[in-house]
Amino acid sequence: MKSRTRSSIWKQRWRAFREPIDPEKARVLRERWNSLPPELQTANQISGRHLTHCGFILGASYCSFHCTHCYLPKNANRVPIPSLADVKAQIDANRRFQGPGGGLQITGGDVADAYWKSGRADELVEIIRYAVAVGLVPMLMTHGQTLLEHSQFFEALVLQGGLRQVSLHIDSTQAGRHAFPINRVRDERDLHSVREAFTNLARDIRNRTGLTVEYALSLTVTEKNIEDVAELVRWYLADPERTRTWRMISFQPEADTGRTIFSKQRALPERVWKKICEGAGLALEKGATHFGHPDCNSWASILVSRRTGKYIPLLPRDAATKQLLGEVLAKIGGLSLVTDDARTAPWRIAGVLAQNPLLALRSVAHLARLLLTGAMPMPMFIDLVSGNAHTLGIGTHNFMDAADVARADADPVIRARLDSCVFKGAVRENGEWRAVPMCAMNERKWSEVYAERLRDATLLREPQVFSTAIESAAGSEQVRR
Repeated sequence: MKSRTRSSIWKQRWRAFREPIDPEKARVLRERWNSLPPELQTANQISGRHLTHCGFILGASYCSFHCTHCYLPKNANRVPIPSLADVKAQIDANRRFQGPGGGLQITGGDVADAYWKSGRADELVEIIRYAVAVGLVPMLMTHGQTLLEHSQFFEALVLQGGLRQVSLHIDSTQAGRHAFPINRVRDERDLHSVREAFTNLARDIRNRTGLTVEYALSLTVTEKNIEDVAELVRWYLADPERTRTWRMISFQPEADTGRTIFSKQRALPERVWKKICEGAGLALEKGATHFGHPDCNSWASILVSRRTGKYIPLLPRDAATKQLLGEVLAKIGGLSLVTDDARTAPWRIAGVLAQNPLLALRSVAHLARLLLTGAMPMPMFIDLVSGNAHTLGIGTHNFMDAADVARADADPVIRARLDSCVFKGAVRENGEWRAVPMCAMNERKWSEVYAERLRDATLLREPQVFSTAIESAAGSEQVRR
């Protein structure tokens, strides 16, 4: 059995070497690049070069939390779960928009919450399994309480569904986390024990199954917790094994949309970025790469040594490195570096370099210059090539206020942000599938989707969280009698 598994892994690696860039992916990326506003077709633009966008499904809307910054409509908890057939159709549409290897966020409200509490846990396992089967990379979006309290459910999602990525939203705006009432959480440090519990859970699953689960942290930034941003970055970087599990940190300055209780003084993205740099102790370059519109996302990658715990910016800031990066993206941007069970990423890199020998030679020569000048420390390079280093992505994702989105047709900047959005989900409108930006979903589209589901009597006959709660309350009342 083990020999067959090893044989399958090496076949996947050999295929990755021979065909590092899928032709369909290359076509979809070209189409995406041509659709971008001309001013955003820059050398450091990632959209249309490395990804089209990150997709999402319009999943179950229920969530057990009642957070101060929720972007969903007020009736979300009363909306039925969509049918499995509808979710699969959404996944298929997202796959067509993104091509193979595209990221797909399994989201809505808190889908883990909704499927577990409605008694439909197997359905979520099937959704994730189906996304993997059609060639997407699913990431489960959740506050994580259900996974933490029912680890067997989490393990089923990993073992049976093929889940490898989870985005956990953990911050002081959340109301409902057990043992952490919102009025007793003084700052983000009070929630470090929650984050560490998830770190340990991923380690336990890896030890039991041999499978690696990676996390992303998302965190809403308000006037209440903006001073905690630097501390949070320091906490993660203090332990290289921690950042080996938590591979991405997305700070999300609050937006005035949904049922958010907006701060009196807005947490501006520029100030958040300064706090990120303060916590990392690095002058991270805000505009080194663009993911869609620069007003929407600011991102940096940090290279971390697991051997020494030291870390540096992944990309040097010199002009020659930036120019070479642009040429690499233009030539081989469709290369997928997503972590998979066969660890094919190095083989894809080797394959694409073999197919582009001149670019490979230039890249090697440039790397040699970086090593000689000290821009890339030799110990870090040794750790990188020996597999003892990893990257941590960190930055801001800036959602727009609903009022701003509503006036997009009169504001060219807002229109450009929507047109170049890298966070879009497949939505069916008048029988046709469209990729709709999340900010447009928050502004009005969620309400339209929910109204349609509430009119669907078939959905209401299926098990739902709110019907389960009503039955439970009725049963408790009968017991008291």
